[in-house]
Amino acid sequence: MPNGNLETWLHQKHGSVAPNILGLAQRMSIGVDIADALAYLHHDCGIPILHCDLKPTNILLDDDMNGHLGDFGLASLVVDSRSIAVGHSGCSSSLAVSGTIGYIAPEYAQTVHASTCGDVYSFGIVLLEMIIGKRPTDPLFDGGLSITSFVDRNFPDQVLHIIDPHLQEECEGFIQASAGTENDVYRCVLSLVQVALACTRPVRPKERMNMREVANKLHAIRKSYVAMIK
Repeated sequence: MPNGNLETWLHQKHGSVAPNILGLAQRMSIGVDIADALAYLHHDCGIPILHCDLKPTNILLDDDMNGHLGDFGLASLVVDSRSIAVGHSGCSSSLAVSGTIGYIAPEYAQTVHASTCGDVYSFGIVLLEMIIGKRPTDPLFDGGLSITSFVDRNFPDQVLHIIDPHLQEECEGFIQASAGTENDVYRCVLSLVQVALACTRPVRPKERMNMREVANKLHAIRKSYVAMIK
């Protein structure tokens, strides 16, 4: 793809020529693009398709910075009719789970079955990564601390202090100290984080949002943000 993958835009390698920084609106749009792609795979293909390895290196960007979901080497069809009968949030595959450390759903430690819930979890991790600018494998997250618990413990009051510094700088142009939670930009950021946390609930996977719900939420957040900054 002309603009490479999301990984190279979020994390600059030392000594490399840095691309332009992704703004909040661009990150929202890429999130919407990938949510739409996953919603299609999970809900509109007849038999649900699981990607099984969602991460920034597999999110490809075209000339217009539209996000495309790539690398289906681990993808699988949901072929277990009993699982399909449970409903979209419970679909699972009998194929063994594989993927990338940091993005794999925690329930996969107890089961070898991939699920749509697992793809939702991976998407939530990627969305958090886009917001705070840190990989889930960052050295900050050790001793029982994960990217999800780190964000959750700072939600909602301290969220603006933990987001990507580039986004902090962008938001400072809109947010005044006295504006607090009433500020529209602040509410948009909180809404994005809230969606990501809803995707990454660790204990009960079926309580996570499904990708159709996620896509609808992100479309609404982006629409609100675009209208506000005009």
